[in-house]
Amino acid sequence: MARSYSVFADNITLVSSATVPTAQIVATAAVRVKLYELMIGSPSTPADQAATIAITRTSSASTGGTAVTPSPVDIGDPASLATAMVAPSMSAPTLVVKVLVFALNQRATFRWVAAPGKEITTAASVTTNGSLIMISPTQTGALNSSFCLLFEE
Repeated sequence: MARSYSVFADNITLVSSATVPTAQIVATAAVRVKLYELMIGSPSTPADQAATIAITRTSSASTGGTAVTPSPVDIGDPASLATAMVAPSMSAPTLVVKVLVFALNQRATFRWVAAPGKEITTAASVTTNGSLIMISPTQTGALNSSFCLLFEE
């Protein structure tokens, strides 16, 4: 049976870049990551600020950033084998393909849930770089965000 984990960040400034991620989850040789839910919104004072969010597969992991320990959804599960990181100061990974792209207004909260069996899945990593899922926004100004990624391994 798959184990479920959550990764979240609260009130971080989204990097305005099509190549530098705001967050990543990196698989290992032992596990594949299956993203099944994403929630994202802004805790800032409401404004008509827009962003485009992309969940992207990559063939290398970013460096830098702040490590985040994935939390088990079921308290009885062991620690996650995947690793996670959030901005700031992450490097640009090698992008492969965008899997999910959507527009978001700062006044709205967005939630995406995969249909059962249709999760966004990474390949198992055979190198230390791994593969990852990335949130990469492009917007016209500063935009703070809070988000939660739920995944299985």
